[in-house]
Parts: sequence; C-alpha cells; structure tokens
Amino acid sequence: MYILPSLIFLCWGSFLNVCGYRLIKGGSLFSHSHCPRCKKNILWYDLIPLFSWLALNGRCRFCKKPISWLYPFIELFTAITCTALLHTIAPHYFPSYFLLASALIITIRTDFEFMLIPRLCSLYLIPVGFFLSITKQLPISPIESISGALMGYLVLAGISYLYTKRTGNAGMGEGDPELLAGIGSFVGVTGVWYTLLIGSLTATAYALLIMLFQKATAETKIPFGPFLAFGAFITLFIL
Repeated sequence: MYILPSLIFLCWGSFLNVCGYRLIKGGSLFSHSHCPRCKKNILWYDLIPLFSWLALNGRCRFCKKPISWLYPFIELFTAITCTALLHTIAPHYFPSYFLLASALIITIRTDFEFMLIPRLCSLYLIPVGFFLSITKQLPISPIESISGALMGYLVLAGISYLYTKRTGNAGMGEGDPELLAGIGSFVGVTGVWYTLLIGSLTATAYALLIMLFQKATAETKIPFGPFLAFGAFITLFIL
C-alpha cells in the first residue's frame, strides 16, 4: 500500500531535482544527465534514485568530486511527503496538491543551492490555483484563492519594504513574497497564516543552529523559500 507509491514518488523526486537544477542553469529537462564538474555523462545505473548516491558514497564515479546532498534529500523528501499526501488528502484534491507539492520541492532545491526561486514555481502558481478553485479541484472558493494570493504577497512584501527602509539593507528576496502568494492561491488566507507562522519558526530555528555550529554571523544569508515550502506542507496536513 505504501511501497509502490513511495518508489514512484522517489523517481519523481529525481526528476524534480533535474527540473530545479536546469530551470536555473538552463538546458533541456530531457537531455542526458552529466556531472557538472567533469561534464561526463552519468551512467544509467548511477541514476537510480537515492541508492546510486549511497553506492557512490556521494561522489562522482569519474572525477570523485562530491555530489550535492540535495539530490538524495529531495528524492527522499518527495517520496515521504507525496506518499503522506496521497494517504491524507481527499482523492479528488490530490492532483492539485501534488502539483503544488512538486513546485514547492523544486523551490526547496533551487533556493538552498542558488538562493533563487523560479517564478514558474511561485508567481505562475496564482492563475493555476485560481483556475483549480473555480473548477472545484481545491477545497477553497475563487475569492479565497485570490485573497490568499494577495495576502501572501502583501504581508511579506510589506515586511521587506519596512525592513529595507529602516536598515537600508534588503530583508528578503523578491521571490519570497511571490512564493507565499502562489501558496496562498492554493490554501487561502488561513493557510497563508499557518504557512508563514510555521515557516518563520523553522527558519529561525535553522538560523540559530547555523550560527551556533558554523560560526555564522547576523549577516549570513538564509534562504526563506524552503521554510515557507515546509510550512505549506504542514498546512496541507493541518487544514
């Protein structure tokens, strides 16, 4: 009941890894995978999700350079969260939330590695969420969808504006308000507040750990997108 969906979602996580990397770096989503350092094509048996990374001890077979921990993390995270969604969310709404989950997982990948959030996975979610609410593929009304998107954007954009005006430094990237707006179009205003609360708490905890164990300073940049994504996942299970 759980094994087959988990294996399918594990493979889907591998594809989302490719999407995240190539949306930022460019290239076809369906071209052959290669090592970003030595440029050699990766052998088919080194592309088995999670297991190949473990078998290679996290290093390229050819140049022996480290392979980012994000690859197995995204694959495993996708398998766990999507399997949990499949067995938690009403079947009628699962395709819509699966789409949102995929966009959020790509965001986790790109923001952790490049400090960038593709608009395809944030701002462009708004018309999709609105359309799905109209067609009753989401448990919120079109008004709730638009309200959630507006609230999500205005709250973070307002905080960022006030922080920048007061300190002269950018408090967050423009991708974060756009991401919360995209999430809001799927979960409504209530979901936005849950997402923001959980995301802020987990981001704060992560920042404290980084400062304690990596000798980071108050100026160290912490990507907020992955924590908003995490907050959105928890919200999906709460609401």
